[in-house]
Amino acid sequence: MLKKFGSVVTNNFGLKVLSIIFAIIMWLVVVNIDDPKITKTFTTTVSITNESAISDMGKYYEVVDGKNTVTFAVSAKRSLIEDLSGSDFKAVADMSLIEDLSRVPIEISALHYTNQISIITRNQYLDVTVGNLQTQSFIIVPRDSGTPASGSVVGSVSVSPNVLKVSGPAEIVSTIDKVTATIDVSNMSMDISDNVIPKLYDSGGAEIDTTNLSMNLSTVTVSAEILNTKEVGLNFQTTGKPADGYQLTSVSYEPETVQVKGAAEDLNKLDMITIPKDVLDISDAEGDITKTVDISSYLPDGVELVDTAAKDISVTVEIEQASTKVFDMPVANITVNNLKSGYEAEFEGNTVKVIIAGFASDLNNLDASKLTGTIDASGLKEGEHTLALKLDLPDQYSASGTQTATFHIVKK
Repeated sequence: MLKKFGSVVTNNFGLKVLSIIFAIIMWLVVVNIDDPKITKTFTTTVSITNESAISDMGKYYEVVDGKNTVTFAVSAKRSLIEDLSGSDFKAVADMSLIEDLSRVPIEISALHYTNQISIITRNQYLDVTVGNLQTQSFIIVPRDSGTPASGSVVGSVSVSPNVLKVSGPAEIVSTIDKVTATIDVSNMSMDISDNVIPKLYDSGGAEIDTTNLSMNLSTVTVSAEILNTKEVGLNFQTTGKPADGYQLTSVSYEPETVQVKGAAEDLNKLDMITIPKDVLDISDAEGDITKTVDISSYLPDGVELVDTAAKDISVTVEIEQASTKVFDMPVANITVNNLKSGYEAEFEGNTVKVIIAGFASDLNNLDASKLTGTIDASGLKEGEHTLALKLDLPDQYSASGTQTATFHIVKK
């Protein structure tokens, strides 16, 4: 039996082997005709690795034209390649392999079917521009915007953290003039805090695009104190005395009131801001004194001016020199003393002129009809006489020299 089987196998053995080989070839032909190998292009995104290799050199990079994709050709069986997409491939640009600081080789590989796929265009590059990297720290300036509720104003505004570290192209970082963080206080009547994004500005006040910059802080916390307001008056006092013959007439200032801000408990204690006497020294003054006084240093603790520009108050101290004025004094108000018995005094006219010294503000208020005075007629005989007239004057007035009156002594 075995001999019979062996003879069957070995009989025409060469022809049988050829038949098997032919059959395999025919199968391959049929398969390739039905499922041929074809070439197709794909596009995928380039992943960038080892970016620190550039920053470690004190430089930065940018992809030319922002193009971070690569297109390549792939060869594979039709049945396989038609089910593939760009996401089935990986493209990597290793920045540590940069060439001439201008291009980086792109390594393309298949994520699946690696043994059945051939990537034809392997020598691809990612074009980049490289420049100097600059890192600089900036103090963040806190600001507020908007208008608080009626009767409220913004007090102190703070930011935390208050230092921003910025890295990026030197040509951009070098243009940064200031960094601000602004909180909106619209209609607020109590303290407020908020997380805000810092903004960068150049010296011309234009905002700087931060797309190509990296910052150590994405947001910062800005806090704004909301205070109450109150209108209060001012009280200026003086020290010293003007020169002889001069007097203080008035102290005037503009404005007469100011708006202050603070906590309610502090404002409730304040009705007036008093400026110390030694600020306005009028010693030996012979004319008006005009002075600008900074009142901010005389505010109580916890109270500030709403408008800091209102701290300077223009003060005028009026100093007046004594003068004289002529008055028509009624003779009916003159008493002639010590006339001899049986005689009386008769004046020519109804009034006599007297010269009184004082300050204009007082002289203008003096009523001549109320002036009184006396004449001493001791030992005088009948006839015409001109004698000294002694005036009865309040302390703020004095007779300018000797005043006289002419009269006649006649028998009754």
